[in-house]
Amino acid sequence: SLSDVVLYFAIIAMGGIVFLPLHIVMIRWMGGRKLITTINAAIGLSTAAAVAGGWFFLGSHFSSPGAATVALVGGAIGFATLAGLYGLLLPSSVDRSVSVHVVSLLALAPGRRMTEAEFFNVYTHDDMLQKRFLDCINTGIIKREGDLLELTPKGAKIAWLYTTVGQGLGMNLWYFVRMRTGASAFRR
Repeated sequence: SLSDVVLYFAIIAMGGIVFLPLHIVMIRWMGGRKLITTINAAIGLSTAAAVAGGWFFLGSHFSSPGAATVALVGGAIGFATLAGLYGLLLPSSVDRSVSVHVVSLLALAPGRRMTEAEFFNVYTHDDMLQKRFLDCINTGIIKREGDLLELTPKGAKIAWLYTTVGQGLGMNLWYFVRMRTGASAFRR
């Protein structure tokens, strides 16, 4: 019935109402560290709160127990999907996207302008590489023994996925070109 559909969307809305302040508090509490894990934890807690709230506050308003179950499960999946997309598109981009960093730095410059030399004095490639490198170590994607870096089994799966997708889509994976042409200090 129409009321069951409205209640389904109310469950998704409950998740959003919990998620909005919760993810902000959690990300700030973690200082931006382990961002993806923090966002995923906020999504999990918000989804559980939405299902519990839906069952407790809305359960008796459904047309049948079966409709309530479908709405609770569907609401959980729907909310988690929407929150996951948000997490990938906004907070992750703010943290990881070089393009976002470029436009943000220009936005902070007087008159929203700076020379290329000024830009590269403020934002070096080393900044982003160091941050991502430490993230990869801290999340167990790579391990470091002295100066030697090695992919973990988890890292190998991730590398396979991204290179397969990139090659399958015909993307210009510039690092492949460097590796294949010997422009890198590394040789296979």
